[in-house]
Amino acid sequence: MTRDPSTLPPTFVALRAEDESFWQDQERNIQGALGQPCCTLSGIASGLLRIRGHFAIVIHGEDECAGCFRHLGPQMVNLFCTGLTEQEFVTGRTSEPLRRCLDAVCAEVQPEGIFVLGACPVEVIGDTFEDVVAEVARRHPAIPMVALHTSGLKVGTQTAMLDWMFEQLASLPPKPTPAPSWRRAMGHAALGALDHALGARTEAPALPPPPEQRPTIALLGLPPWHPRGRMLPEYVGVLDRAGIEVLANFPHNASFDDWRAIRTTAATFVADRSLYPKLGRVLSRDARPFVEVPLPVGLQATDAFYAAIGQATDRGAEIERAVADVRARATESIATFKGRFEGVKLAYGLRMNNNYNADELAYQGTGDLTALEELGFDITLLVQGPPDKREKFGQLFERRGLHFKFDMFAEPWILGEVLRDGGFEIACLADFARSEAQRARIPMFPVRRLEACYDGIVDNTVLLTRLLAPAGS
Repeated sequence: MTRDPSTLPPTFVALRAEDESFWQDQERNIQGALGQPCCTLSGIASGLLRIRGHFAIVIHGEDECAGCFRHLGPQMVNLFCTGLTEQEFVTGRTSEPLRRCLDAVCAEVQPEGIFVLGACPVEVIGDTFEDVVAEVARRHPAIPMVALHTSGLKVGTQTAMLDWMFEQLASLPPKPTPAPSWRRAMGHAALGALDHALGARTEAPALPPPPEQRPTIALLGLPPWHPRGRMLPEYVGVLDRAGIEVLANFPHNASFDDWRAIRTTAATFVADRSLYPKLGRVLSRDARPFVEVPLPVGLQATDAFYAAIGQATDRGAEIERAVADVRARATESIATFKGRFEGVKLAYGLRMNNNYNADELAYQGTGDLTALEELGFDITLLVQGPPDKREKFGQLFERRGLHFKFDMFAEPWILGEVLRDGGFEIACLADFARSEAQRARIPMFPVRRLEACYDGIVDNTVLLTRLLAPAGS
């Protein structure tokens, strides 16, 4: 039976009104932003699971919260949960299960770090579990422990979640690591020694000389590298020839040790610096430059990417010499593709993904547009969201200097009709929308499928030519 609102206690009515106002504000913010919202627990847990290294993740909550995200990555072996019950939540007896769990992990796993992530019910009851984490950490001073009040109740953006996670990783006690090129040389020597032991080669390989003293930089938010027959990402080879070491491309191929070494690098070059204010403050404490670079997809962006690194490291001339041949191939492939497909109508989807990938979040998902425009496409942006927010998105695009046509669509299942009615010939959409592109009978490639740097330009024109060959024949 519904209670008469006039009989409710005034304090309850005031608090409910305040709470409702908060959630309405959150909903308005979400509807007017290009990025999708996220649950900070699932986001940070998913991100940590992808990192190679000997550390542990503890979900402080019920078992179901430990199953609310994709369990993919090398850290699955060190994922734990306190498994709190309803009775423990109701009575507030949540400290002892966490204490037992942390002590067991320290004794049995002996990790180099532990991240404790709080679930929604823990936040609802106001559990100050960071006190328990600090208590256990004092008994195990060699193991850094980080308590994070993550939950689905903390409505926020994917970028804010990543910035928070990156800040915590970079704040761990620093751990210098050998030069990446020397580690690769040692790996090749180890493989050679194995070949020698198996009789595949007659002479044992010599150990590499001690590493040279060269500047080491970190890259943050670049697209992941796909080998495609190449031993190393283009930027690693180019910068190596220019006398610069690359620690890692964070977060895609960065290990736990790499994160602990990021504060020892000469500089960090980041795609869309505005996304990571907390991480920037951590790095600035050690006077490490935090330098903006474009997402290096397409000719113009890749030129600017290498130019920014060259200027900051005083190695611009060396980098120009190192890229000369591969840049010429990229320029030729653009001209060939444009001569065949210029003017093809392309639909570019926005606000369709929630996967916590830094390169997809950079520049609010618009990082590939310059590369596609260079190839001669006639681009229209398709924004998933309420049609009544069209004016707000128009203002957002104007502030970002984006001059493309755009349209809104409310739900993904009407996208097939939008594509067909718009006369599009190819689409760049979230992968789950492939069936909608098939309904419209046009080829599709997933968002952020384009490869990075000059080598990537050649790969991209091959991919797009294959998709569009019927249209161009």
